[in-house]
Amino acid sequence: MSASWAVFLHEWTRFWRTGIVLAMVAIVSLIGVASVIIEQRTLSAERNERQALREQEIEQWLDLGDAHIHKAAHRGFFVIRELPPGALLDRGVLDFGGAAVWLEAHRRNAPQLRAIDSAGLSARGMPRGLGPVLLWLTPLLLVVLLHGIVARERASGSLAFSISLGASPAAIVLGKTGALISLAWIAALLPMVLGLTLAIQTGLHPLSAATWAGTMLTALGLFAGLVVAVSSVTRSSLAALVALLLIWFAMVVLWPRLAPGITQTLAPIPSSQVVRSEAEVAAEGLVKQSTERAIRARLQTEGIANPNPSGVTALAAEIDAAEQFERIFAPLETRMMRQVQLLDGLSWLSPLAAADRWADSLLGVSDRDQFAFEQQAEASRMATQRTLNEHWARMTPGAARGTQELWRQVVDAARPASKDRLTKSLAWPGLLLWLLVVIGLLKFSIRAIRRAI
Repeated sequence: MSASWAVFLHEWTRFWRTGIVLAMVAIVSLIGVASVIIEQRTLSAERNERQALREQEIEQWLDLGDAHIHKAAHRGFFVIRELPPGALLDRGVLDFGGAAVWLEAHRRNAPQLRAIDSAGLSARGMPRGLGPVLLWLTPLLLVVLLHGIVARERASGSLAFSISLGASPAAIVLGKTGALISLAWIAALLPMVLGLTLAIQTGLHPLSAATWAGTMLTALGLFAGLVVAVSSVTRSSLAALVALLLIWFAMVVLWPRLAPGITQTLAPIPSSQVVRSEAEVAAEGLVKQSTERAIRARLQTEGIANPNPSGVTALAAEIDAAEQFERIFAPLETRMMRQVQLLDGLSWLSPLAAADRWADSLLGVSDRDQFAFEQQAEASRMATQRTLNEHWARMTPGAARGTQELWRQVVDAARPASKDRLTKSLAWPGLLLWLLVVIGLLKFSIRAIRRAI
């Protein structure tokens, strides 16, 4: 252990004298802090815009006066997704999913205000936020600045000299690995502290913040160990640089872009617009007499002997349409979740991709959160229509005018209730898998050094 510590201190002395520490800290801090500041301003503007739209929507409903209930029902109501505080650290899929859903009678509308609507998973662009910056930039700097941490010394003969002085191959590998891991962590420290502080102040749970930080540090540590392992088995510094750049490109750029396309091929789903069109046709003019009878019987037990026929029919149509939507959309939602689970499994091939997907889940910006929002919107649609039509059914026959109190009840019903994700992300086992892989590679590199000396 003392020999490993001596190697660790020796490496840190060299990092400092050559300016590697200052370069790493300066570059990661500058870009990371800039990313946090930009995202903070962007999110603040988006939150203000969404709040203004929400207030405008509420005001328009409260100004309906004595409008006809049926007209109001088809007027619709925009339910707007709240921006999670974790979006400051990682945008996740927020830029590729709808931000608002138009709640309308007898229809399940698609989320709107999409950056990309029907182009599919493979159309997703580069991720935004502090998390992707750390997972992309810090490993790249480790590769560029420290690819020869073992290979250079072996080529120059200084590695054999260190072993002749009593430093074992294991001590060299462990000491250098510890030095690289600590350097990566220190470089990421300032932007992480700033980003976490702002995210917690805006509502991110401290436990989620701590788990996110641990995920980032784990991924950076795994890649640092990979740098040492590759540098230990390559014969020259140049060979180590080429190999590590290819590994970085595959893990950070290539595989995250290929995985959605592979997912789309292995687990295809029909277009959501096609499914919605099918649902609208199925729900058009659908009213079961049994549903109407059940509604009248229930109202009569509540003391309403003569329910409003139009209101009963509208309420029955909404109930029957909701049943049709559940039947038609269930297979689509199941297939979408299969795609998400497959993406989780494919992310295991890169520790950085696995960390990014797990972090998205922690911050509430994952695919699962988008699905939960869409389900919340559908529940809100049903709640608003039921509020309108229940009121209408209880009115005297021929009456169909709304009131300020009714519009207020509709506004309250439109607020989506909190809903947990359908399943938890399965990306985190990829980090455990890569921990075992890196440990195995480091053991192999120790044997390689021992044979080469």
